[in-house]
Amino acid sequence: MTPSTANTKEWIDDFFTKSGPKPVALNDLRRHPRFYYRSCAEVVIYPIVGQKKPTRAFVLTQDLSRSGFSIVHATQLYPGQRIEASFDGRPARAAVVTWCRRLPDKHYSIGCQFTDSV
Repeated sequence: MTPSTANTKEWIDDFFTKSGPKPVALNDLRRHPRFYYRSCAEVVIYPIVGQKKPTRAFVLTQDLSRSGFSIVHATQLYPGQRIEASFDGRPARAAVVTWCRRLPDKHYSIGCQFTDSV
């Protein structure tokens, strides 16, 4: 096992052990509580202006709330970029990317806010 592989394995083991409500920071202004949601989702990623067709991908989900969710993806997305996400085979929900942070091993943590209502 290479050092990079060992770090990835530790990160994945830690990733899937978390469950339940996420801790709240004192300066957190969210309206709805977040819950760890460690699963896989299918997403349709719409291009930024001037690019080609939408792409489909499977991503890891990190957390979920009534107003949004966060995912881990190998491709960087940009604030304002539109996506549709389907959780556990349910109909797709429209969302917009609000933030994107680089993670180890060339992945990105991406926060999204739902734009449709249930």
